[in-house]
Amino acid sequence: MKIDYKALASIATDSTSRTSKANDTSIVLSSYLQLLSNLIYASELLTESEMAMIISSINRWITQKHYSNTKTYGIGKIVQLEWGTNFSPELSYRHPAVIIEEWTTSILVIPTTSTPSKVSSAYHPIYNPTGKWYYRKVGVTEGFAHDCALILNNAKIVSKSRIISVSATISGDLNHKENVFREIRKTMIKNFFTKEWIEHQKMMQQYEVEHKKMPNYKKHTIYCLIRIIT
Repeated sequence: MKIDYKALASIATDSTSRTSKANDTSIVLSSYLQLLSNLIYASELLTESEMAMIISSINRWITQKHYSNTKTYGIGKIVQLEWGTNFSPELSYRHPAVIIEEWTTSILVIPTTSTPSKVSSAYHPIYNPTGKWYYRKVGVTEGFAHDCALILNNAKIVSKSRIISVSATISGDLNHKENVFREIRKTMIKNFFTKEWIEHQKMMQQYEVEHKKMPNYKKHTIYCLIRIIT
């Protein structure tokens, strides 16, 4: 028997279903039993490794789905994260990630991978300047346990409840313009919002042209105003 997704969608959006027990509804109960059957069948086809990750992922969701994590971790932290069961090419299961931005209960993270083909094709300003921009090779120098690649085009906003543990912090001053943390943020802006990036660059170039035309006393006045404002 196949699962009736249309019937389930109708039940899921019905306000009366929010107060009804699942085991009192024949469609939901039969669909649940079919899901269990599908999982049992899938377990015969999956590898031992993937089945172990699926079990861990689903059970963690069951036990922590109502947990609201408001702990402050800090940007630049390297964490172990439960990504859940997702569709390819999205990342699934337990994987390290870097916190790029943080809010009260959620974070913007970039996952890492140790897959050799991705690490070897990843961009690095010294060792592979022509590498793929959406992979950034990092290693011990940047604070990671070993060589790996940050997957920039898999960045995602997730609940802090997905954090399993904190492993380390990106090395160096995160505010320094040459730090890998600042570099990957700028790379994301440049490639995710290309039009806005180009407009910004043009505006900065025009500013430099106009700034060079200014008399020195005006430059000094503007500098003083900026210092007062900031």
